Amino acid sequence: MALTDYKKKRNFGKTREPAGKVQKRQGGNLRFVVQKHHASRLHYDFRLEMEGVLKSWAVPKGPSLNPQDKRLAVMVEDHPLSYRTFEGTIAKGNYGAGEVIVWDEGTYSPVEETDDPEKILLEQLKAGHLDFTMAGKKLKGRFALIRSAKMEKDGWLLIKKRDEQASTADIRLDSSSVRSDRILEVAKETLDITGLKKSSIPKQVKPMLATLVKEAFDDEDWLFEIKWDGYRAVAASDGKESQLYSRNGNDFSKKYPPIFEGIKALKGRFVLDGEIVCVDKDGISHFEWLQNYKSQPQGTLRYMAFDILWKDGRNLETLPLYKRKEILRVLVKDSDIVYYSDHVIGKGQEFFSAASKKRLEGIMAKQKESLYKEATRSKQWLKIKTHRRQEVVIGGFTEPKGQRRHIGALLVGVYDEGKLRYAGHVGGGIPPEQLEQLRKRMEKLAVKVSPFEGKVTPNAAVHWIKPELICEVSFAEWTKQKIMRQPIFVGLREDKQPTDVHREEEEDIGKLKPVAEDEQPHKKTGKDEVNFTHPDKVFFPKVGYTKADLLEYYKNVSGLMLPYLKDRPESLLRHPNGQSGKSFFQKDASTTLPAWAKTVAIDSEAGKKKVHYMVCDELRDLELMVQLGCIEINPWSSTVKSLNKPDWAVIDLDPEGISFKQVVQVALEVKKVCDELDIPSYPKTSGKSGIHIFIPLGAKYTFKQVRVFSELMANLIHERTESLTSLLRSPSKRRHKVYIDYLQNREGQTLAAPYSVRPTDVASVSTPLKWEEVNDSLSPEQFTIKTALERFDKVGDLWAPVLKKGVDIPSVLKGMEDKA
Repeated sequence: MALTDYKKKRNFGKTREPAGKVQKRQGGNLRFVVQKHHASRLHYDFRLEMEGVLKSWAVPKGPSLNPQDKRLAVMVEDHPLSYRTFEGTIAKGNYGAGEVIVWDEGTYSPVEETDDPEKILLEQLKAGHLDFTMAGKKLKGRFALIRSAKMEKDGWLLIKKRDEQASTADIRLDSSSVRSDRILEVAKETLDITGLKKSSIPKQVKPMLATLVKEAFDDEDWLFEIKWDGYRAVAASDGKESQLYSRNGNDFSKKYPPIFEGIKALKGRFVLDGEIVCVDKDGISHFEWLQNYKSQPQGTLRYMAFDILWKDGRNLETLPLYKRKEILRVLVKDSDIVYYSDHVIGKGQEFFSAASKKRLEGIMAKQKESLYKEATRSKQWLKIKTHRRQEVVIGGFTEPKGQRRHIGALLVGVYDEGKLRYAGHVGGGIPPEQLEQLRKRMEKLAVKVSPFEGKVTPNAAVHWIKPELICEVSFAEWTKQKIMRQPIFVGLREDKQPTDVHREEEEDIGKLKPVAEDEQPHKKTGKDEVNFTHPDKVFFPKVGYTKADLLEYYKNVSGLMLPYLKDRPESLLRHPNGQSGKSFFQKDASTTLPAWAKTVAIDSEAGKKKVHYMVCDELRDLELMVQLGCIEINPWSSTVKSLNKPDWAVIDLDPEGISFKQVVQVALEVKKVCDELDIPSYPKTSGKSGIHIFIPLGAKYTFKQVRVFSELMANLIHERTESLTSLLRSPSKRRHKVYIDYLQNREGQTLAAPYSVRPTDVASVSTPLKWEEVNDSLSPEQFTIKTALERFDKVGDLWAPVLKKGVDIPSVLKGMEDKA
């Protein structure tokens, strides 16, 4: 019997594979199936319907559309026709154990026209040379199966014939199942989202970002996708109105109307993350085609969707990536312009090699279990580039020489610590038809002085411009002086802010992967650990950030923050229901904390009882405060070692009905006063609408002495800024003024610590500043839990001098007298 060998190899009590039987043909077209089989080794099973069974070949490297590829195909036992729809897992211990999906299916027929196609094909099979035409979803056109004389009797070659369907594209990069009914079945069984917490559609999403690494790797806990060469874009629909916008909020709906129409045509309510690309007939994306799509259209526009963040009133960001992708696959399966960006599991090195051969930009590596973290550069998402690419900001251009026209070279740079650093000249690669248009655009941005930090010496007459244009370049390498060698223009970018452009340096995957194994914020707890509950509770409803997001931020920033919390009593400002819920201050925490938590007993103001304040010395204390609903952290300015002697004084600028630019103006006057009196001063954003200016004291003076000193400073500043400031505590008496609050320097008074989150709509962070950053460009809420960490990685701890040598108050007072 044709299926004897098939049945001998299987125990149908232990495998879900169909037992099947030989079926008499009922007429109609002959069918084929190609199954992707991830067993001990990945291979593809190529099966053709003949004689009531599936004649089968194992193709180790998979089918190809390239006529130059001769794929080895080893003939194996016949399979039953019912195997044509089989997908699932063959359990360990069984023959062929591993994952099986239907990679392609359709019909096929002999090239020769005949009334009895099966008879012709059987004759060809016996002769060892099958010649047939395939009509599948991925495999189309003419193919041949030829028995190889050089191999054993089961050795064949699968070859694509030259025709209109031939292509050099690597179709193995598409690893998706084509059986939408199976996808729907899986989604129905395992991807029910009704249990997720309801949430409103986010107004604007800041996409999750990846970390650049040096090399590809293999790991079964990771999935690997194509890195598309286009514009990152968020697509959203609330069922009535749709959106398509860039990572920094630029509207793409009018720039790419076909994509926007494709988004509007999708059913349901959703928020997608993906890339707008322009592809050739082989599915390869070309950034320059996308950039010039309106003026010189070529290729096909597509939106390659690789993630889904929200669907039908449910936030999906807390689902593992592999589940989100299955939901996404179902949503976009019928669209002809919104495509599912597929992946392979585990085989990153092979996938990278295939991408390199096709000259793709690179690949993405993502942990299968990773959650979606908005506006975060994660180490659970990695990017590996096939060649060096870098975004740069254009700061000027030179006059052309010789036969060149319009532009000699672009002078470009990247931002570092807020300064534009020169990174090289870019002369090659600019399309001739773009030179004149680009020059006209740059001439409108002309300035007289160089925007670069430091001296830049061009080799020709130069025109400086405002640093507002971004372009992407490919290059050979970075020099020791951080200049690009052999940079080539790729195209202009309009999806980012210039100040977001930084030098990308590849990180070592060996150092990253241990960190990336578990970025989940909650953990199993022991008796001396925090029992972290309700991690998915939304604490910031306007942006959708959860309690777990808050904890993750504090874990990441704890190294910087803990020195300003250690040994200090904490006043707990608790928001148990998040930023928009009711809040309350709790000083006495004796009945709230677990036994292991550290407290200090301090006499109450009335002196009638002891107040047991929590003390935050280590990360688990910080975790406990978040568990208690503390969004912001409020430490005393003194430690338990010297409770009556603060480490710093603060000048708190608190505006009432006045613009933040005027707060900046007052802060700069504070700086002048401090400089005149030789007082070191360190500013930080309050995280809301004000600015805090700290003066180090070194725990040498009592609270009473510091309060008097602060009041003198406040009066001196007020004398210089009477039109803008007030010393009156009542808000009704200081409308349209900046209140200089010196009373914050009393015992027991607290302010948000440096690096503390504040309960604002955007989860802003109280951020230490350099004085040169205190200017009209400063925004009170520009630093958030999703944007501040990258800054802190670059600038380090600007606050460190606050805990060092303190100011000499007697000398300062003498200076005040001398100036009086």
